[in-house]
Amino acid sequence: MMPGEFDWLFDDAVLETTDMIPDAKKLKREARRQYLAGLQRQHLKDVVEHLPKNGESYHILSNGKYDYWTFIPVLINMMGGHADLLYGSTWTMNRNNVVDLVRLYDEGRASKIGILTGLYFKRRETAVYTMLVEALQKRGQPYMAFRNHAKVIILSNADYYLTIEGSANFTANPRLEQYILTNERRLFDFHREWMEHMFNAR
Repeated sequence: MMPGEFDWLFDDAVLETTDMIPDAKKLKREARRQYLAGLQRQHLKDVVEHLPKNGESYHILSNGKYDYWTFIPVLINMMGGHADLLYGSTWTMNRNNVVDLVRLYDEGRASKIGILTGLYFKRRETAVYTMLVEALQKRGQPYMAFRNHAKVIILSNADYYLTIEGSANFTANPRLEQYILTNERRLFDFHREWMEHMFNAR
């Protein structure tokens, strides 16, 4: 064997090394989360095959095959892949949905985001609360916790003004839940107005 004869085998080698070993449980948990999220989105797409026309509402019952949060990525895709504004109001939320929210913003799929929660979320889900607040503050996006139990999502771009009003929180919801999906500017503006009032409250 000639010196350097097999150097080409190392052309794409990573020159930096690390002592870190991937956490198998974390990798498995994330793969399972993404798989389940994909299933939920497919179930919702089977129910909402197209967006409501202007002035139209869909009344939806969910048997737990998808969560309230599932509406957001599915509808953004149906809106052309981008929302100028995404606001959400919930009593509490989970870590997975915080990760998804931040990803939507960082990937440019939502230009402006904001979340309202109840005080329960702040007091009982302190790690998730801290993660959400720090992520939104870092990105200059609004958050407010108050005595809140409203569950509303609003999404808009140049073509759509969507409102989703429902019974569920931004968590896993393995139970019967109801939603109303509406494409109507006045309803969208109604919810946007009170949400922005709360974002600015002190």
